[in-house]
Amino acid sequence: PERGLPMYPKDWKEVNTMTISFGHGMSVTPLHLARALASIVDNGHFKQLTIKKNGRMNASKGAEVVRPEVTEDMRHLLRLVVEYGTASKANAAGYHVGGKTGTAEKVKSGGYAGNDKIVSFMGVFPAEKPRYIVYAMVDEPRGNKSTYGFATGGWIAAPVVGKVVARMGPLLAIKPDFSTGNAAQDPQWLQHARERLERAKSH
Repeated sequence: PERGLPMYPKDWKEVNTMTISFGHGMSVTPLHLARALASIVDNGHFKQLTIKKNGRMNASKGAEVVRPEVTEDMRHLLRLVVEYGTASKANAAGYHVGGKTGTAEKVKSGGYAGNDKIVSFMGVFPAEKPRYIVYAMVDEPRGNKSTYGFATGGWIAAPVVGKVVARMGPLLAIKPDFSTGNAAQDPQWLQHARERLERAKSH
């Protein structure tokens, strides 16, 4: 029951391709989202989930859903979202968090309720070679003075993940790296990301 079924249009039209690309018209559970992100940022193979410790040790490798070079690009992009994008508040000192914010208007009475939102942030760390996914979701948040009135994923959910990662790291014996501040651990890693983005823009 926790996994449920995704909700998506039975009759998929061109407009669905456009609106779903920015999050309107499809609904998935947090478990679906975590599974998708794990598949994308690890090795590009579809992940089999389990709640058993070491339950995947004998699991067969899932189908390849993205090419290895795409997983590298995604890790770069997710790190850039935290370094320079909407999720800067997910930064955790010494740990390189990557991820993506989400701000969705809730569906009510057959339409979207402009003031009622579900906001989220799904983070991965370490961003260069992800080992963990941390997901935070808040239902119908309201902005206040500390968020300058904003109630978005970047202002509400991203700080939660940053604080969780900051506490998780020491508990998991992951040594923090303060040598580069908020920059990626390998200076060439981030430069490589920027170069790939520039090449993509030129196309």
